[in-house]
Amino acid sequence: MNIREVDHFLKILEKTIESLAGIILALATVITILQVLFRYILKIPFVWSEEFTRFLFIWIVWLGAALAIPAKKHMVIEFIRDRIPNPWPKIIKLFTNLLALFFLIIVIVKGVSLVNMMAKEYYVTFPISVKYAYLASVIGGLLMVIFLLVDFRNTLKRFFEKRRDFDH
Repeated sequence: MNIREVDHFLKILEKTIESLAGIILALATVITILQVLFRYILKIPFVWSEEFTRFLFIWIVWLGAALAIPAKKHMVIEFIRDRIPNPWPKIIKLFTNLLALFFLIIVIVKGVSLVNMMAKEYYVTFPISVKYAYLASVIGGLLMVIFLLVDFRNTLKRFFEKRRDFDH
């Protein structure tokens, strides 16, 4: 698989995650609105809606965090970054990406452990294992690792392209 094919696959992956997160958000919104209507107008509350909505929001957060990486929407202190002379901003970006990768590997490993630990635990009000909520951290972490590695590759590429320009 060449770089263009990888980049094309990543764009499709981004769009798929974005669509999935949008569907989950719409579902959480509809359930919340219906819960309010049924509880306060019809006096028939859904006992499962709060837990299920919380479950959906866990997935939205992890998918959204993954999408924020290629969109470059994670927190950056631009004020400092913009005042550091080249090549330091790129070096700092590479270093922070490595730190993030290290952190995400821990999240994934601990997440897998929690998924296994919670395999037989179920939500009180609906028949879904709690492990699926913890699975969001594993899948979201893996997606973030994928997007961070691509960002790392692109930053390294730009770093060495600029260095070659200075050498000639």
